[in-house]
Formats: sequence, structure tokens, C-alpha cells
Amino acid sequence: MEIKSTKVLIIGCGQLGFSVAKNIDCHIFKLYGFSRSLKKSPPSIEMHQADILKTETIDTIKSINPEIIIYAVSADAQSVESYQNHYVVGLKKTYEAILDLDHFKHLFFVSSTRVYGQKTTKILSEFDVAQPSDYGGEALMEAETIARQLKEKATILRLSGIYGPTRTRMIQLAQSNPGNWPATNNWSNRIHEEDAARFIVFLMNKIVGQESIESLYLVTDGEPTKQYDVLTWIRKHLKLSTDTIEIPIVEGGKQLRSVLLNQTGFKLKYPDFTYGYKAMID
Repeated sequence: MEIKSTKVLIIGCGQLGFSVAKNIDCHIFKLYGFSRSLKKSPPSIEMHQADILKTETIDTIKSINPEIIIYAVSADAQSVESYQNHYVVGLKKTYEAILDLDHFKHLFFVSSTRVYGQKTTKILSEFDVAQPSDYGGEALMEAETIARQLKEKATILRLSGIYGPTRTRMIQLAQSNPGNWPATNNWSNRIHEEDAARFIVFLMNKIVGQESIESLYLVTDGEPTKQYDVLTWIRKHLKLSTDTIEIPIVEGGKQLRSVLLNQTGFKLKYPDFTYGYKAMID
């Protein structure tokens, strides 16, 4: 008897989606990806050039009839309109399509720790109420509310700063003249792209196995770090001088730690920035 693969649709399928593809068992999952522009992708994804804001894309969702949807769209500009369109309007259209799907099991909404806009020295987790302080955080929170309408069939993933092989901004900044570095030494949080993808796959496997999962996870490596600590560590690892660097006072940012991710038993491959950036540099 042929075992039918679980259909998974990744809406906004970019580097994170490609990383998900590299970590799945192709005997268990059949992947489909939507992207506004087609790019080179892993052979395990059936890619479609599609814009979630267009009506015909909703028809394509219905024709694929996925059991799992990963909504990983990103705004194409830092503006109120772009955030509202890509997170709120796009997810609302996806939600409406889900209501017509025959065998739908779960939605994973990739949100962001931008929703934590409060200024505090406390280490924040999933158990702290998010208080957005800008249009981006507010749009994400509005989208999270839409996802929650699916109740136990939705999980919100608040990812901290993603870094990885194609996300090298901090390495480039560390290589530059330290005079170009930020004026303040903010707290920062991050998750390696591969770990974020591996955790999504970990949760997908639980859904297929009919195991219960939480409605919200904060996806971060759990080691809040001062920005200058990251930059100076990278610079030293590149064997560049750090003698003249003046470290400003610690000001701004937030400290995050995931309680619920750690309770799942999932193990990070890159538990702090030194593991991830060492692998990238080496």
C-alpha cells in the first residue's frame, strides 16, 4: 500500500523555506513553495511564482490542497503599507483559503520578536505580553490574531534575528571601520537559519504524528548578547585588530529567552552566536 506524503505549502518561500526543504524527509512531506520571483531552489520543492495578495494565488492554494501551510512572507519595504499588505492582508487571504481546504491540519505563521517593543531590563519569554512600539510590530500582532482564529490548528513562531550562510550583515559590519559601528551597544538576539528550519520541521513531524504542540514559540538561541560583543568576537576571529575599539554604554534592545522551545527537547545545532559565526567564517 502506497503511503501518501503530507502536502506542505510554504508561502513566501525564500532561504528559510529552502532550509526547511533540506531538513525534511521527502518520504513524509511533499513541499510546494510560493515566491513572488522564482529563484534557484532545492529540487525537493515544487516552486510556483505567486503573490499571496493576488486572487489567483488563492485558487492555486485550493488546487494544491495542502495539509500544512508555513506562512513565511516578508515585507518588501519598511513601510506601514508593506507590513499591512504582506502580513495582515496576505494572511487574511490565506486564512480564508484554509477554510475551504479538505484535509488541513496546521498553519505555522512566521512572526518576529519585533512584537516585543517594550523597554525593559527583564529577560522576556513566551509568557510575557508583547507590547509593539512601531508599525511593524503592530502589523505582526494583528496577523498573529488572524492566525489564532484557527485555534489548535495554528502555531505562531516569533523568530529573533535570523543569520546564516547568506545572511552576513554582522560579518560585513565587523570587517568595516569600527567608526561605522552602531553608536550604542544594544542587546541583541538571534537564531541560526538552519536551527529555525530544523525546529519548524521538528514541529511538522509532531503534527504528522498527531502530537500536540503549543500555539506560540519564541524561536531564539536563548543567549542574549551585547552587539559589540558579537562584533568584536567576529573581528578577532577574522584576525583583525580590536585595539582601538571604544565600547559604548549598554543601551536599548531586549533580552529574550524561549521557555517553550527548550521544553520540547529540541537541541540547537548553534546554541549561541560563536557556534554559528565560526561555522560561517571557517
